[in-house]
Amino acid sequence: MAAPLNSRLLRLSPWSLSLLAWACVPPTPQAPAEVTIVTTDYAFPAPKELPARRTLFRMDNQGRVPHEMALGQLKAGVSADSVLAYTSQGQDPGDLADGIVGLLIADGGQTALGSLTVDLVPGRTYLMICQFKDADSLPPHSAMGMQASFVVQ
Repeated sequence: MAAPLNSRLLRLSPWSLSLLAWACVPPTPQAPAEVTIVTTDYAFPAPKELPARRTLFRMDNQGRVPHEMALGQLKAGVSADSVLAYTSQGQDPGDLADGIVGLLIADGGQTALGSLTVDLVPGRTYLMICQFKDADSLPPHSAMGMQASFVVQ
């Protein structure tokens, strides 16, 4: 008759116990890549491509006026150019997005207080846009060039 399971476990060698403990430890997650978007008044200098992985976005506003960085994942097959044409007709850019990933806001000369951590999806296009206005009578910052997109490889 075989020994009960608990007594068999007690007979494991120290090496076997070490191996068993090592196998039970979950793998250490990879640290996210970090991308800092340095905004100026009416521009988002941003990479054109980013790798598919967890990515932490920060925003540093070096302009004089407040800006936002609304980051959205576009619907499959939608290009950034088509979104910009759509918004130039007064339409909501959210209509062409799967959703808003997040939003960072910073006053002029400031860094956003938080950050966004995003699991970037391969083959998808993301759009950064600022819809702030300097006055009600002026166009949104996106119409003055404050938009950028990147494709995930």
